[in-house]
Order: sequence, then C-alpha cells, then structure tokens
Amino acid sequence: MCKEPILSVIVPIYNVEQYLAECLDSLIKQTEKNIEILCIDDGSTDNSKSIVEAYISHHDNIKLICQPNRGPSAARNTGIYNAKGTYIAFIDPDDTIAENMYQKMITIAKTYQLDLVMCSFKTIPNNNIVYPNFPANCVCNTLDFIKYNTKIHESNDLCFSWRFIFKRNWVITEQILFNENVRCGEDTTYNLKALLSTTRVYLIKEALYYYRVNNTNSIMRSKYNPYMESSLILQVKDKKELIKKYNLDLYTPITYDMAQYIIKRYTNLLFRNVFNNPNSSNRLKDIEHILSLKFIKESFHIIGYKNLYNSKKEYLFFLLMKWKVSFAVYNILKRQFIK
Repeated sequence: MCKEPILSVIVPIYNVEQYLAECLDSLIKQTEKNIEILCIDDGSTDNSKSIVEAYISHHDNIKLICQPNRGPSAARNTGIYNAKGTYIAFIDPDDTIAENMYQKMITIAKTYQLDLVMCSFKTIPNNNIVYPNFPANCVCNTLDFIKYNTKIHESNDLCFSWRFIFKRNWVITEQILFNENVRCGEDTTYNLKALLSTTRVYLIKEALYYYRVNNTNSIMRSKYNPYMESSLILQVKDKKELIKKYNLDLYTPITYDMAQYIIKRYTNLLFRNVFNNPNSSNRLKDIEHILSLKFIKESFHIIGYKNLYNSKKEYLFFLLMKWKVSFAVYNILKRQFIK
C-alpha cells in the first residue's frame, strides 16, 4: 500500500464479534487496493478487538485504535482525525459492500472533482434494494438535490453516513464532524451538514452497500437506549439550525416533513424506550414527560389536525397524543408493548 492511501475506511466497532470478520473480508476484497482500514474499537467487551488483531497480522493496511466507550459519533470522529486518505468512508461493522463500491465512487469523485458521492443500498438478508428519491447518475446542484425530495425525513433518504464517500481535506476544513453527544441516529444531521457545505453532489443509483437489518444488538434496535431522548433532542436542534442557516424551507417543506417524522417515528422510539427501561418506576409519568417535550409539542403544532395516518384508529391515537391525554395513551401503549 502507498504511504498516502486514496481512501480511509472508518469502522466504528462495539461488540460485533458475530459479524466483524465478514465486514473486514468485504473491505479486503475491494477492487480498489490503495485503502487503509481504520478500526475504532469503542470499548468493546467481547472478542471484537482480538478479531481485528488477527486480521492486522496478515494485512498491513488495517489499523486498530482503541478508546473507552463514547458512542459511534465519537468513534467516527476519531477515525476522521486519524485518516490519511484523499477520501474517507464509513462502514458499520455488521455490514458488507460490493467489491467495486469504493472504486466506482472514487472514480466519480475524481472525474467530476466532487467533495462527496452517494450510492443506493441493499438490505440483508432480505435483499430489498433502496433507492433514494434524488436525481441519480448525474452531477447535481446540492440545493436542487435536496429540493427534489420533499420527504427527506419520512423516506430516511439522508440517513446512514455509510452510503457516502467524502473528500478528507474538505471535511477537515469545513469541520464536518459528528456531534459526539448524539449517540444514536447521528447520521442524518451529519449528512445534511455535509451536503449543505458543498455545491455539487452525485448519486450512483446502483445499490453498492449491503445493510444488515437483522442484527438485534444494533444501537437503533436495542430494547433500551439510555441516550435515546437526549440524542433525539440534539438531532432536532442541530437540524433546525441547519434549516435556518440555509433557508431550506424556501426550497422544500423540510420543517413540516421533520415534524411529521417526529410524530410518527420519534414518539414511537421514545415510548418503546420507556416500556423497555428497567429503571422506570412510573411509566405513566414517563409518557407525560415525552408528550411535554418541547420538540414534540412543536411538531404537533406544525402539523395541526392533518391526518397523517391510514386508519381512524391511528388518527385517534394521534389526537390523544396531541391533546396529551396521557392515561389513554399509556393504556394503548401498554397493550402494545407489554405482552
């Protein structure tokens, strides 16, 4: 490998011994060989570190950096600070990628002198291909790119930092870093900030990334996450700042879309967290707290009384949340979450 790799692939690792070898094999098999693989062990307590060390003994382009558990945002930032590649990319340690993914993305980035390139992905093991709702296979103005998709949040089309490659010097210069206090769902804000920090973007429509959806130990699928509420609050705060800074509501209904997503997605995440919290002594009070959160109340105000749902039953639940009828909400959720 050359002293200066064309690409640094950052792998944030926390207790993924079941899938880690498959991920590393996928990186080793890349058709682009001039890459460094930065494994950031974020305080794993399983055999993840030993697995990486075994690979290091056979592959001189794999490096291991260990740090106390600080979450995926901090792990990715550590990778950014230590990367030496012209470009950087992220991969989750339970996922894999097409053998030519990085070669294709780097070729596009170099050909058109781009700061970032995006691709589609496929879920595994069910092989569902997910195409973002953006113009594909062409260089696009960033604001036009965002404007094209009126449901960025609802469709999760800015989720997942692993579907991008980024120019490293640009990332450092523009200080496009992860908010380390956001320990779950950190990707969307990072990707939006990255897009808004440049003027042109290219989406490769081909699904080059293979996203595992059956890892029950992943952060977003864990039964209880003590950082859930604080992370969601910070996400919304950071997104609002970006929307205001770049006047995005003039281009696309992004604030309305975010409010809709908060009501339909974030409230469910918070409710599930409450019912899986082993330390909760009063779940009814916890439900009242969630419905009183500022960003939740603001979202209900933005939506008003518009029906976001497909059934009268769901819309009734929406109204009960909006009116903060906590006891009724609690009883409905109790039947859903307590089996």
